[in-house]
Amino acid sequence: MDYSELREPFQRDGYVLIRGFLDTEELNELNEEIRRFLSEVVPGLPDTQVFYASGSDGRREVRQIHRMNCDPFFETYRNHPKWVALASALLGEAVSSRPPVFFNKPPDSDFPTPPHQDNCAFALTPPNGVEMLLATEESFDEESGCLRYVPGSHREGLRTHEYSGVRGFALAISDFGPADEAREVAVETRPGDLLCHHPLTVHRAHRNRSKSRNRSGFSMWYRGISTRVEQSDVDRYDRSAHRAQRAGW
Repeated sequence: MDYSELREPFQRDGYVLIRGFLDTEELNELNEEIRRFLSEVVPGLPDTQVFYASGSDGRREVRQIHRMNCDPFFETYRNHPKWVALASALLGEAVSSRPPVFFNKPPDSDFPTPPHQDNCAFALTPPNGVEMLLATEESFDEESGCLRYVPGSHREGLRTHEYSGVRGFALAISDFGPADEAREVAVETRPGDLLCHHPLTVHRAHRNRSKSRNRSGFSMWYRGISTRVEQSDVDRYDRSAHRAQRAGW
């Protein structure tokens, strides 16, 4: 498929939604592998790689998994031709990938995603990258905590971030306020839909208020090969991330 027509709206708005990016067979395969990873691989992973939350029934559930490429399927999947072709089209150049990540908000859990820009962690110069988030088994909607974007915010530079205390999202925009809320757009997705956003696009998500549905998604991140990583900025973010991990939230 030719994804070139998506580059213009991605560059204009800082995000783009692709309905039905994965067909039924592709989505079923990925969901089966995620379920296998959760049952067979996660129990042996350290708590620096897997973060947990308590759902409405008090059970501990996985909230985030980092570096899923520790598993052979996901090491290969990070270079899936369909995903790489999309990333290359959006960024206008060849790309390299980061390890896949799994995100989950258990039913009725108190874990909002704070407003942030991904480049506070990834530190790309120039910021030519894209994060892709796929809805896996349930829809993302207002009740379950869909992503909320501030369109065009990627053209306004990196905002000031401060320590958030949230494991997995250790920094949050310090002056996010009513003007941002007035501009933001809530984007609802169905299983198989893919959201792609720029590393400077301001975004956040409310907590999952659903009493029965998980809000789980599979994420891949790509950067253009022309970019470089500012290691001092990555180290600064990692210090906040380690602090949040020690806090245990």
